[in-house]
Amino acid sequence: MNKKVKNGSDQEAVKKKSPKKKSVTKKDLEILVNELKEKELRLRAEFDNFRKRKESEIAGILKYEGKSFVLDFLSILDTINRGIESYKEDNIKDALKLIQKDFLKKMEEKEITQFGEKGEIFDPELHEALTTTNDSKKKDNEIVEVYEAGFQYKDLIIKHAKVVVNKK
Repeated sequence: MNKKVKNGSDQEAVKKKSPKKKSVTKKDLEILVNELKEKELRLRAEFDNFRKRKESEIAGILKYEGKSFVLDFLSILDTINRGIESYKEDNIKDALKLIQKDFLKKMEEKEITQFGEKGEIFDPELHEALTTTNDSKKKDNEIVEVYEAGFQYKDLIIKHAKVVVNKK
């Protein structure tokens, strides 16, 4: 029977309970250094990927920053176009055409281009077919009438052209 002394002076019991310390070798340290180098390399790669992803997202946001602004103003242009078509007085039509021309010029300066003309071939990426017609004098898939022009901002389609398409 091994009795323990209350003040902890039994050294034999302490020796049995405490594990023996292994001495650290040069090889152990080299392994540890290599593991840390690998962790550092992985962290650098993760950070680099994160940085590239964020740069790409920010570039996308900046590239199309004006999209919502442009969409708001396209409704004004649609109203001007309807006014040109509906007014019978030439002086009012001429005034609206001047406003329309200036509006389109300003938009082109900001890399906003208009598309969707009569005679173009229908492209579902650019045009929205509201209805079809059957005219033997026109080509198949030719745009016969344009209700609203489409607009492109840089390489992004902002608004599809609303058109009538010929189907044979």
